[in-house]
Amino acid sequence: MTGSSGRGETRPFALSIYWFAWEVHWAALLGAAMQAQVARFIEPTFIGRATAVLGGLGAICSIAAQLAAGRASDRRGKRMPFIVTGTMLDVVALFGFALAPSFAVVVAAFAAVQLSLNIAGGPYQALIPDRVPKARLGRASAVMGLFRLSGSLAGLALAHVLVKQPGSAVSASQLTHGLLLLAGVLSAVLLAALAVTVGGVQEDRAGAVQREARGASWPMRKSFAALLVSRVFVSLGLYSVLPFFAFYLEFALHVRNYLQTSVALLIVMNACSLVGTWPAGVAGDRVSKKKIMAAAIGLLAIASASMAAVHEERMLTGLAIGLGVGWGAYYSVDWALACNLLPAGRAGSLMAVWNIGASAPQVAAPVIGGLLVDRIATLRGDPGAAYRDLFLLISGFLILGAATLIFVREAAEGKKLRTE
Repeated sequence: MTGSSGRGETRPFALSIYWFAWEVHWAALLGAAMQAQVARFIEPTFIGRATAVLGGLGAICSIAAQLAAGRASDRRGKRMPFIVTGTMLDVVALFGFALAPSFAVVVAAFAAVQLSLNIAGGPYQALIPDRVPKARLGRASAVMGLFRLSGSLAGLALAHVLVKQPGSAVSASQLTHGLLLLAGVLSAVLLAALAVTVGGVQEDRAGAVQREARGASWPMRKSFAALLVSRVFVSLGLYSVLPFFAFYLEFALHVRNYLQTSVALLIVMNACSLVGTWPAGVAGDRVSKKKIMAAAIGLLAIASASMAAVHEERMLTGLAIGLGVGWGAYYSVDWALACNLLPAGRAGSLMAVWNIGASAPQVAAPVIGGLLVDRIATLRGDPGAAYRDLFLLISGFLILGAATLIFVREAAEGKKLRTE
């Protein structure tokens, strides 16, 4: 890909491979390892609040790390030192999380994981806006989406094999052993992807791009802000699924092997998300990204509302397919539209701000969802009803996210098919 404003040519593989490792990491931790540690140390009546503490604090750390590292990388005109440092620190934190002897240590280790990898993630997510022209951001975002969603699928599959469901049949040493194996595999994947990224991405012109951009006007500021608000609502919905899905299966549908079933269904969602990613990303270089996003969010809202009404486990596979296809299409085009609206040379700090649209809901969703399910379960005496109501709330968040797109104006350059 050849960018503008002095950007050097970089292979799509080198730009996107670290996204694969990133998603392997977070899918395994957020999809199963976090729940295993919560269930290991916390009584069932406090699971919602414990999840809120763990997820909320971790997301606060991720916001702080991305903002600080993204802005610093803009000032220095270099991304790689931050990516390398954050990755190395995360490897250490992962083993601390696996070896945690109490919930307090789990919380501290998880916060360290969030701080470390987001020091890398803030600057890393600026690489595509740095080097890809706006007329090709849809295709570049689709490539990125394929790597990210494939990574998420791989991470869930990895967790399915290595993470044990706490219970009388599983000893503490078996659970810890599985988490240590998981930490080792995640570390190896991160380091391998880091080596490819460092070797394949040149940063000679990054500082020049930053200096040229100082003082430039930003006509798309309001559209970027509106898109950010839309992303907040959509992310509130999606991040309310992951921490509570296993417990929804346990209490609402009374699934015996709830953790393993949860991971299996999340794998179905991620596999199907790959179906929506590439067509939506490529189409986004030719037609309105907003329309693609609205259709994808609509599919997500319908599937989420249907979760509240389901009473049979066999019906979940079809809903998981709908959630996956909608998520894949949204994931690809949403990111491309955000990059489309950026001014040159400020991608590190502004993409960190953009990421608040996902990270802030990571704080809010476990807190809102955790308090909601505990409160409704207490009032009704039925935890299952609480988790059904949660999925209705998720659908409401998604509808608000679609409605906010009305205030977004797409940049003309991003709508043009590249012809050179």
